Amino acid sequence: MAQDLTVRKEIRIEAPVSKVWEVLIAPKYIRQWDDLPQDFEDYYLEYGRTIDWSGMTRLTVTACEPNELLIFSLYVSKWELPPSSYDIGYRYYLSSEGDATLLRIEIGDFSILPDGNDYYGSSIEFAETALEKIKNLSENRL
Repeated sequence: MAQDLTVRKEIRIEAPVSKVWEVLIAPKYIRQWDDLPQDFEDYYLEYGRTIDWSGMTRLTVTACEPNELLIFSLYVSKWELPPSSYDIGYRYYLSSEGDATLLRIEIGDFSILPDGNDYYGSSIEFAETALEKIKNLSENRL
């Protein structure tokens, strides 16, 4: 069995869950902690919404439980098999801790890919950077 290549990180944010949720689903905030395609309109993320970098990468919201859970399915066009062959995604879990929020992120599992270690490595960096930016945006948002 292949080694699990799933990134798991978490951060405590001194802001209510509702503020953190807003930072996760509103394009005006997403653009500050992640990339969005130039032509992506300012639609809040919801179940079924797709973020498509034409001919390259596609993220599809496959679960969306407000203030609790946001899951994207990831597909990269250069991968050999069709999208249904992969279960690789970004999973954001939120839980309330009094006046604060615990945000956990899981990215992967990249072990099915021949170059999975490369995706895993870059996802560690993304998770650390994104969590810090989400924290700052959530705590400093008016």
